[in-house]
Amino acid sequence: MKKISLFYLLFFTTLVTYAQEKDSIDFGSEIKKVVIDPMSQYYYPLLLEKVKNNPMDINEMDCYYLYYGQIYQPDYKALSFFANPERMAFDRASMNGNCKKSIPLGKIMLEKNPVELTVLLHTSICIDKRKKYVDTDYLPQRYNNLLSAIFSTGDGKTKETAIKIVNIEDEYILKGTLGFLGGEETLMSDANHYYSVWSKNGMNLYLEHIMNVKLPTINKEE
Repeated sequence: MKKISLFYLLFFTTLVTYAQEKDSIDFGSEIKKVVIDPMSQYYYPLLLEKVKNNPMDINEMDCYYLYYGQIYQPDYKALSFFANPERMAFDRASMNGNCKKSIPLGKIMLEKNPVELTVLLHTSICIDKRKKYVDTDYLPQRYNNLLSAIFSTGDGKTKETAIKIVNIEDEYILKGTLGFLGGEETLMSDANHYYSVWSKNGMNLYLEHIMNVKLPTINKEE
């Protein structure tokens, strides 16, 4: 297993140990009610069908419920490299600027989880670079809508207005977007809410972890 995978595993283990089983119960409960209700327009299977059949119509609210509702799906895995055997090859191709390889690998993963933030970002960058590429899935549009959906949960300046995330990996996209690359991180909890707090130049960025997961089983031979 690559170093980055080990890093995410150790980080994830620390957070789960710190948070016990669940956090941000009120927020998560409201999301769950919506995405498991067959009568809701944001019923999760309906959203997945919309992504597949009408990707141009996926809006910010769709992305909101796809992103936060994913943790209540039976096949959800908290870390992308556990869910996607393609992830390592995708990361290598993205770092090497190999868009011809990155795009199809990214699409494979996005078929499983259409709001995989890191994969959406790097696939969208490649699509923008390849001017002749025809994007029938509207991935850059989906990425922008997803980012807006996540930022709609808070400004990140205090724990009361923390930005809510469901995947640890997403921290690195968000802190980069908000200018916190190179900052220092601490973990904190308050009244059943659990946070990563990034500090840089006297400013703080609060990211609240919304979880409904168990720690994955690891193959010790990897």
